[in-house]
Amino acid sequence: MESPNPAAIRDLLGMDYRSLLHGEQGFTYHAMAFAGDTLTFEQRIDDIYDKKGGALEFVVRKTRVSNQRAELVAELRTVTVMRNG
Repeated sequence: MESPNPAAIRDLLGMDYRSLLHGEQGFTYHAMAFAGDTLTFEQRIDDIYDKKGGALEFVVRKTRVSNQRAELVAELRTVTVMRNG
């Protein structure tokens, strides 16, 4: 959350908030996070694909969450849908 721009990926891809839909979200937990832990979030684009002849574009983002000991705490998956045209 201390990122200079939390919407950097959306800005990088030129996604207009007026045409975005929340498609899917999932969480896989691997370890407990405790008060006082420092968590690091590493986000990447895992896939981009379209459906309906390009009318809908899907962006799959995956985020790894690690603690200060570099132990994997959780993995997050989010699918954003952009309506084109």
